[in-house]
Amino acid sequence: MPRVTFVIGATASGKTYFINQNFSNKDVEILDAFDYQNRAYEESGFKGRMPIKVQIRCLMKANENLLSDIIDKLKHGRDVVVEQTFYKAKRRIVYVDAIREAVKAEIEIYVMCPGKERWMENTRLRKMVEDDESYERHVAEIEFPNPIEGFDSIFEVTDNGIKLRMDPPYDEQFLEDARKEILEEKERVKKEDEESRERKELLESMKTRPFWHYCEVCGKKEFITDEEAFVGGWDYPPRIGFFGMLGPRTCGSCQMKDTLYWKIQTSGKLPIVIEKYLNEKELKTWRRIKGEPESLLVDENEQESTGQKR
Repeated sequence: MPRVTFVIGATASGKTYFINQNFSNKDVEILDAFDYQNRAYEESGFKGRMPIKVQIRCLMKANENLLSDIIDKLKHGRDVVVEQTFYKAKRRIVYVDAIREAVKAEIEIYVMCPGKERWMENTRLRKMVEDDESYERHVAEIEFPNPIEGFDSIFEVTDNGIKLRMDPPYDEQFLEDARKEILEEKERVKKEDEESRERKELLESMKTRPFWHYCEVCGKKEFITDEEAFVGGWDYPPRIGFFGMLGPRTCGSCQMKDTLYWKIQTSGKLPIVIEKYLNEKELKTWRRIKGEPESLLVDENEQESTGQKR
């Protein structure tokens, strides 16, 4: 029967060293979650700072790809050693459930639990800036594996050596709660992705569809396309500026110096809109901008009339 061995722990806990010492000379496949994460980051196309939502999806993709490779190698009769962080039980349960469903295999896990001095030395060797509080925080974040998660063997690796540690199993409710949390997380991400896709499609459509253009200075409004607005001298997204961001919203006859944008930029203060300092007309303009592009799809008068009826 093939075997998958997970080696988990915090950064600088000695995972790679442990694997090299105990498995590098054996006929096993060694996989590192860090390699999968880096690949996902590269494929995302971001160079430099990455939005947190993109990071989350990259990590999800990396985990899915790693899990897929583990199962594939096990199906081909190969033993697999996996280096992971796996702080949380719910993350481990996802892997164990999928492996159990796909292939008959032995699943074991080694948890790296170095003492403070050992961990601090490891961080110094890696030129990491850490302190005693960092060590305590890392220790507190790791949920030690429990047999209820589905592991055949659980080992604790300390400065004194390796020992089998099979704590009393938690109640089945622990599994149910973890699986429910993961399912809700996936549903939330799926919903966010769907909303993001719909918004991208909407923004793209704004380049060709007609929508309401409101001049914040003279009050003129026209239901026209972006191209028609540009020809008519309007300063309006998407050709001029960005939807949802403060900028001039004027027809071809009015000037930027009379806009809310100009007032904020030339106030001599931080260029931040504070609603309580706006007059009624400025507030209406600002709230319309914040609601773009959706706020431009229906005539404001119709919206106000509908709202009053409700």
